[in-house]
Amino acid sequence: MSFPVTTTRTRDRLAALQLENARLAQSRTPVPIQTSGTAATSTATRARVAQLELENARLRNSTQVAGTRTRDRLAELEIENAVLRAHVPTASGTSSRTREALAAAEQENRRLRTVVVRTVARTSTETLRALQRLEEENQLILGALRTLDVLYMLDCTRSMTPWIQTAAAKVKDVAQYISAQFPDYTIRYGFLGYRDFENSAADRFTELVFTDQIDQLQRHLDATQAIGNTDDAENVVGALAKVVQYPWRARTRVLYHFADCPSHFTQFHDDNIVDHHPTRDPDGRTARDAENFVRELGTLGIDYHFVEIKEAKTRKMITEFRRFYDNEADERKLQILSLGSDTEMFLPSVVKTISSSVARTIRMEQTRVARMIQNDDVNIDPHIDWDHAEGWGERLSMRTYTCNPQQTLDNIIQARLPNVLTSNIQAFIRSEPFAFGGLRYALPMFQSNNLKLVAKMFKDGPHTKDRYLQAMAVQTIAAKLAAEFNSSRPPQLIGFLTIRVVEIEQTNPSNNTYFTVEPFIQGDYVRHHNNNDEPMEAYSHFTWQRSRNRLIVDDLQGVGYMMTDPVIHSINLPNRFGTTDLGREGVDNFFSTHRCNYICRMLHLTPVQPRNPIRQIQGVTGRGGSHGRRP
Repeated sequence: MSFPVTTTRTRDRLAALQLENARLAQSRTPVPIQTSGTAATSTATRARVAQLELENARLRNSTQVAGTRTRDRLAELEIENAVLRAHVPTASGTSSRTREALAAAEQENRRLRTVVVRTVARTSTETLRALQRLEEENQLILGALRTLDVLYMLDCTRSMTPWIQTAAAKVKDVAQYISAQFPDYTIRYGFLGYRDFENSAADRFTELVFTDQIDQLQRHLDATQAIGNTDDAENVVGALAKVVQYPWRARTRVLYHFADCPSHFTQFHDDNIVDHHPTRDPDGRTARDAENFVRELGTLGIDYHFVEIKEAKTRKMITEFRRFYDNEADERKLQILSLGSDTEMFLPSVVKTISSSVARTIRMEQTRVARMIQNDDVNIDPHIDWDHAEGWGERLSMRTYTCNPQQTLDNIIQARLPNVLTSNIQAFIRSEPFAFGGLRYALPMFQSNNLKLVAKMFKDGPHTKDRYLQAMAVQTIAAKLAAEFNSSRPPQLIGFLTIRVVEIEQTNPSNNTYFTVEPFIQGDYVRHHNNNDEPMEAYSHFTWQRSRNRLIVDDLQGVGYMMTDPVIHSINLPNRFGTTDLGREGVDNFFSTHRCNYICRMLHLTPVQPRNPIRQIQGVTGRGGSHGRRP
């Protein structure tokens, strides 16, 4: 641990005090006390002088910030110096000097008391002002963070009539639900309807810029009419050109694009799509303009959700748009809501994805702050030199805890903490993390026999053994469920890294250090969180049914289909599996957008409708999904 630099003056004063105290300590042999009246006065006066010097030493140190070992030692020595002076007697002839010393000490005492009072008052006032400034700044930051812009962009040609009507009927319900879920947020909604070049200039677009008056949005949608045209392709690029010009101001920005046909330009559709403008549209735009607009959506921080109605027609366009838009470093991925003709899914799908976008914004903000903090406090070194692990420091001895393999899945689910087996190992752990996420740092760890590992430690919160054992239980449950999932022979096998907890003992057991440890695997980590990842969707559904409707494994990420750091939502106890366990709400969030795929059907998984997918808020109605049974 590093300490502030000690000044030369402080070190000199420290040395002088040490020498003087040594001299005073040797002078403590009694000296005969004179019997004159002045001697008696001198003794009492000297006692008072000593008392004042002791108090003055304390007062001097109370006006300084004591934060280093040297300053602490200096304070101790000054007090010791005053005490030693009180025990060194002097002859009666010095009484006059003693009285002078008393007067000087009393004057110094009065001065120091005034300094202390002023210092305390000034410090208190400055502290209060600083706190007030911080609170005001935090409120401004929170106010900026708690803002949300939502834009509905709809293809308004004839085949989209049911979706225009649904949007008009449901936008108010969505707004009420989102306002109830995020009561401290400033929320604005906008609308952009687009058609094609065969329509008149006045009919090509119908738009409403952002407003917080939801009735105004509903009236605009009620007045929007579907109009036919003469080819399949639509003026998507013209609509995107308008989207990037909208007055986006909120921290969380969400675009919903409803379409059943692709954009003009052959790059975005198959040959069976009728397109009167395959290379350049009447506005002079080309496919390159589309690419620029989609990339700009990402630059503007807009979460792009495409509502897929006719997958065969729009597949190629969305594949291309994803190539322009997706950015793994920013956790940015074009989301597809595969709703087909099921307009009943409008409400739960929009509600869930808005909630996810808000959560993503908060997570990205936390990551941004974490990066700022780690620049000062934690050195992140992504390069790992496994060949020279011995240079990371001493080989550490540690105790390991692994889940007892004899435990059944039900035992682990029901137990507060897993039953464990222990052993002892030695390994090297580099103190600099090579990566970090929202909750933990990842450090390289190397064991003998070229065993490359990752040691993960929580960034904040309690660093207790129980918390790490709980994290091990989550991944062990997910792994056991994956093994059962794989035994059903799905088309894609999935797995979870084997995890254990290590404990490095300290002299004081309360200071013991803990990590979760798992094998190091090379590759890019990917989050699996949309309906297009059918094996992952089916696995999560499977975990709900196999656990007899007690929990669901969600938020899957890893290299390929080798997973790590999952989240479990359980319905029995709040936060049963840590702070990421959202309980019933987490289960409902999954099933509100889950669409059973061919793997679900192959595994005979029962379709599930979430319980109360839309909370009972006045004026909010509608089903939460297309499945027929409550969990």
